[in-house]
Amino acid sequence: MSSAARTSAPQRRSSTSLEVVRDSVENRSELGEALRHAQADAQREAILWQRWLRYLGVLLALLVAMLFGAAPGDSSLVPTLAVSALYIVIVILTSWRVTRSERGVLHPMLPGLLVTADILVMAGFFYFASGDQVHHRMLLIGLLGVQFSVFYFGRWLGVYAAVLTALAYVLVELVVPPFMPGARAATQPVVLTALVFALVCAMVILVFGSFRARMDELRLFCRLVEEGELTAKLSSTKATHPDDLTLLARSFETMRDRFAEQIGTDPLTGCVNRRALENRLRTDWRLAKRRGSHVAVVAIDLDNFKSINDTRGHPVGDMVLQQLAGIMRGTARDTDTVARLGGDEFVIVLPDTGWEGAVTFAERVRRRVQDFAFGQEAAPVTATVSIGVALARGTDPISPDVLLHEADRSLYKAKTGGRNRVYS
Repeated sequence: MSSAARTSAPQRRSSTSLEVVRDSVENRSELGEALRHAQADAQREAILWQRWLRYLGVLLALLVAMLFGAAPGDSSLVPTLAVSALYIVIVILTSWRVTRSERGVLHPMLPGLLVTADILVMAGFFYFASGDQVHHRMLLIGLLGVQFSVFYFGRWLGVYAAVLTALAYVLVELVVPPFMPGARAATQPVVLTALVFALVCAMVILVFGSFRARMDELRLFCRLVEEGELTAKLSSTKATHPDDLTLLARSFETMRDRFAEQIGTDPLTGCVNRRALENRLRTDWRLAKRRGSHVAVVAIDLDNFKSINDTRGHPVGDMVLQQLAGIMRGTARDTDTVARLGGDEFVIVLPDTGWEGAVTFAERVRRRVQDFAFGQEAAPVTATVSIGVALARGTDPISPDVLLHEADRSLYKAKTGGRNRVYS
């Protein structure tokens, strides 16, 4: 690859949306597995604390049914009690199954089973213990179930809860023979009420589902930052209609940027440090694997730097390091990563760069350093660098750590071969 071709290579940094955040997780299977376990644990805890709401709800429903509906000796009392008892057994067995399950693991059918039981017991109460004129009130209680389902378990369970609630209402009103005497509701009002309920549920699912999706994105983002991935971006910060969660996401991104500035940058030279280098190299390596392109690593070491410190003093040595970093950053592209590993050791990562382009780049750096007057203008210092180059295609069966090691080996050969040279 020529120098011109290298300059025209794609100059875009990764991590611009949730899609790239998720791609980062998928390419780091251990992190993705940890996130799935964390989500399962959160759902387990939701099921366990919600059981007390279910117990309280069924007891209150029984009390209301006995006070305003079924009475002792009434034919509706027995089926109402039977429905309540069956529901409590289901909740107890489900909670027992959750507590006995392994941490980080939740059977995918359990949330759906509980939602189904919630809706059926609600329909049973209204069917056995109330007249036709109040059956529509089950939709109000069903709406609460839809909200809980979407918020804790996702959009699809919310859709399921909404459809099952509407279906139960229509069946109780129009299809199933009435249990309690009274005139049946007309078809048109029932259908209209069900449609209004569907419209309200659609808005609830849209709003709460969006909130849940953005919360999941924020959770992924925070976990990536915990793992040292400081290049991820949050798409929720660009919401058309911002809310408090959007503002929170923006605060998290700002905090991440400040955090990256503090821990990802070498304070002397302004280059990225070792940890940030490893994160950038992993990101560039994932992109290279996806595109089938190359990644080059250039290892650079100042020749005889110790003698500069010994003869000119450490302040001059620090100035030389800063000026060397300026040369490297001035030679690199925006998409390249210039890092200081410590002392006088530097590494530059060149994404989308072939062998010829990497060697040309390294030679350009070597010549610029050789021709540069380091230190103070009144007492310039001459310095040279030894450079090692390693390169691999993203589809090659190696790791970023191996690529760094290969660049270091090439650097060692450049230094033992006489210094002030490029070895590839």
